[in-house]
Amino acid sequence: MRTCLLSLVLAATAFAETRVTVVPIEDEIGPSAVYLVKRSLEQARANGSTLVLFEINTPGGRVDSALDIANLIDDAKVPTAAWIKGGNFGGAQSAGALISIACGRIVMDPSATIGSAHPVNSDGVLASEKVVSWVAATFRAWAEKKNLPPLVAMGMVDPDLEIREVSLDGKKKLVDGPEYALLQREGGKAILLREVKLKGKLLNLTASEARDLGISSETVNSREDAFAFLGVQAGEVVQISRSWSEDFVGFITQGAVTGILISLGFIFIWVEMKTPGIGVPAVLALTCFGLVFFGHYLVGLAQATEILLFLIGAGLLVVEVFTPGFGVAGVSGILCIMASLVLATQNFIFPSNAYQWNTLTGNFLTLTASMGFAVLGFAALVRFLPSTPMFSKLILKEEVASAAAPAAAVLVGRTGLAVTDLRPSGKAEVDGMTVDVVAEGEFVERNGRVEVVRIEGPSVVVRRV
Repeated sequence: MRTCLLSLVLAATAFAETRVTVVPIEDEIGPSAVYLVKRSLEQARANGSTLVLFEINTPGGRVDSALDIANLIDDAKVPTAAWIKGGNFGGAQSAGALISIACGRIVMDPSATIGSAHPVNSDGVLASEKVVSWVAATFRAWAEKKNLPPLVAMGMVDPDLEIREVSLDGKKKLVDGPEYALLQREGGKAILLREVKLKGKLLNLTASEARDLGISSETVNSREDAFAFLGVQAGEVVQISRSWSEDFVGFITQGAVTGILISLGFIFIWVEMKTPGIGVPAVLALTCFGLVFFGHYLVGLAQATEILLFLIGAGLLVVEVFTPGFGVAGVSGILCIMASLVLATQNFIFPSNAYQWNTLTGNFLTLTASMGFAVLGFAALVRFLPSTPMFSKLILKEEVASAAAPAAAVLVGRTGLAVTDLRPSGKAEVDGMTVDVVAEGEFVERNGRVEVVRIEGPSVVVRRV
């Protein structure tokens, strides 16, 4: 009886410990994928999962996001494995290959492939040799850590790497070009079995090739077959799916969308500075920049420091609005905002390797392009929107009476009110006429009293009274 009870207890315990969490890695890998993996691993730890299976079918994506995911997997404290599926993207390409390697155990669908991880810049151009070298070394380090063939991992990144399989003392071994040449010079001890990768080609492996080279452990036809090979009897499968918030975050953290939001934010700031009071443009600017920081905060890029830096910059611009001229406060405010936006889109402050330098350059170029489009957008607003009924109320527009020099001469000595801030140029109303004026001496705030002191060519010169 005691034996039967013990058997029942052990069986019940075994059944309770067979919960498996399945996490999809699909589409392009970016910050939102990091957010998804982080949430999934936390849920797996909370529900007592005995395995987290990543179902991977991706064309690749950002290397920094893949590294973040790899580190999350490595620190998961839950056993992990990767099942590379066939389908639209054909398996684990580029950054997807790094995530698969970080899982340690890899099984593949017969139609899946893995590899082709040559890094590219933000503009789609192949990255420099320094970046390629760093990414290849990163792949190698992760492969060594997970007891997978490091040369095969490097061959997915570096097109110049040569890989041969040789027989050395009766054992198969993978060697690169220099090592093979050295073995040949030592008397031909190594017998060439096959050329695994030629120079100038990236390594992309089918399921059978990956298994043969030791990257994949097995080729399976279904999720259930993957569970069986991994030694898991899944009593309960917890299927993770992307939430609407992750889809939303994934959308607003795309480089193009982030650039558009930044452009619109700067346009609305400039419109606000050109219109009286604080109104709709200020709210719209805060909304655009708020979306940028909100999205990147959720994926772990923007932190309190970047948000505080942006608020300081915005505060300095507010000070500039109420200060004559455009000086230290305005320049400092713009620099603070630019720095905060660049830092909010990357997971480092100071670059420490070639890839981070490449990322910093790309982020700075994106910001510069966004500001350039903002300038063009603001010019279009100034040119076209004042004549449209919808926006005419947002733009300060006054009918300016023609004031030729002879007619304006009669205004000398008369006083009036500044219609706009005079910094030093602006508009003033004198004897019922709104004229373009230039302030002499100190600047004059809107509604300040001024006196016309002289006429200089087409300019009407005034001073505060």
